[in-house]
Amino acid sequence: MTSKERVIRTLKFEKPDRIPLDFWTLPATSYRYGDELERLKKEANLDILSAPNTMFRGLDSDMRHYEIGTFVDEWGSGWRGCQRGIVGEVKEPVLDDISKLATYKTPMGTLPKTLDDLRPINDFVRLHPDNFILGGWIIFFERMQFVRGPVNLYMDIFEENDAFFTLRDMLEEYYSHYLDMILQTDVDAVVFADDWGAQNSMLIDPEQWRRLFKPIYRKFFERVKKAGKFIFMHSDGYILDILDDFIELGLDAINSQVWCMGPEKVGEKCRGRITFWGELDRQHVLPNGTPEDVSNLIAQMKEHLYADGGLIGQSEPGPDTPFANIEVALKGWN
Repeated sequence: MTSKERVIRTLKFEKPDRIPLDFWTLPATSYRYGDELERLKKEANLDILSAPNTMFRGLDSDMRHYEIGTFVDEWGSGWRGCQRGIVGEVKEPVLDDISKLATYKTPMGTLPKTLDDLRPINDFVRLHPDNFILGGWIIFFERMQFVRGPVNLYMDIFEENDAFFTLRDMLEEYYSHYLDMILQTDVDAVVFADDWGAQNSMLIDPEQWRRLFKPIYRKFFERVKKAGKFIFMHSDGYILDILDDFIELGLDAINSQVWCMGPEKVGEKCRGRITFWGELDRQHVLPNGTPEDVSNLIAQMKEHLYADGGLIGQSEPGPDTPFANIEVALKGWN
């Protein structure tokens, strides 16, 4: 069974020969462990790989986000980084004053314009024919925060004012063009990424989320499905309240902080209905636990989330994670 076949069987709950593996590496973790970490990843024979995203400048491709210092991104917002290898924060949002919205333009011109511009992605897919390949990293809600500033945006959402809808529609148009390009590539799945949860609750009221944001995801997800590709999504925090909504929309795999919600609660609600794309507890156990503790996390995720598939072995250890724990996080799923 190839990696691609293994992942597809997992997504369809068709009894893969083993749990497929994915692994995310923070730059700071790579800086700390270097070649030793790369050797471990190579030995693990990862099933899922991410295509290069250099044409869509963002958190995963513009390394200025991970350097100490300040810079202005292509959207016009000013960032500050305080630790090498850890993503910085927007400190000067381009739309801090809402009056600027009247003349603001999204950086549409930076997106690929021809199939030739997409060649690096398709070349990567051809180099890894047996792997399941992810493409894109669509950050709709997070981009709204980056350009408006979190405090301003949450007030816009609370008021449901004209500024909110204008900005939402502008970003929908931008990411619609982005999606046009990704759907023309040979990747197996498109990735969306918006953190909707705090530690113990949603960042906004779930009903308001359904009214204001769910229709946007519906449009995007329908296009991905029509193109015959799978949909993967990353969303940190407590998002238990909207998992049913994502399942209804056709989401295939969710990367979430299961341990903020509890694997028992998540499994009771969603086991066998959506694939859990990791992840292990990066807040407490990975940095502070023992290898045995990490093994116990994996055992609990299998118990509560696996259903003839529906579980991908994924984690993203930080630079504070002992190397022995990283080894288990990579090798302990099967």
